[in-house]
Amino acid sequence: MVKPNVFTIFGPIRRKAMGFQLSVFMENQPGKLEAITKILAEAEINIRGISMASEGEFGVVKIIVDDSGLAYQILRERHFTVSKRPTIMVEIKDQAGGLHQLLCLLSANNINIEDCYGIALEDGKKAVIVLEVDQVQDALSVLENRDITILSDRDLS
Repeated sequence: MVKPNVFTIFGPIRRKAMGFQLSVFMENQPGKLEAITKILAEAEINIRGISMASEGEFGVVKIIVDDSGLAYQILRERHFTVSKRPTIMVEIKDQAGGLHQLLCLLSANNINIEDCYGIALEDGKKAVIVLEVDQVQDALSVLENRDITILSDRDLS
């Protein structure tokens, strides 16, 4: 059996725009997360990925949406504390070893992963790994040199 390598895991690569993640600070109370999703739904903004961490009375919701600029603006207008941070969204095949190969590539180039989570796109075919890294431009260069598909917010719509 042939071991998968970075090219068989990622497939052909094309460069697209970088993505953005919104982080929304909120009270850890019933209905607070629902309020955020309601605002986005009313604006017809599609949530493509979500992660939440809370401790005690407060929490942070990290979301990937199909229009981060509009979502950021609307949440700010509604008095939410929200930040917008560049992320790298990498499309990989949804198979064993896909994430490992990506992490090996970044690690070999001294790129530190500060946070990550995955989004399944097609059952058993594609997944997207959302990465927060310490050196965004360096990571983009490493990935582009390997022809890895880097997605933007709108690519997830």
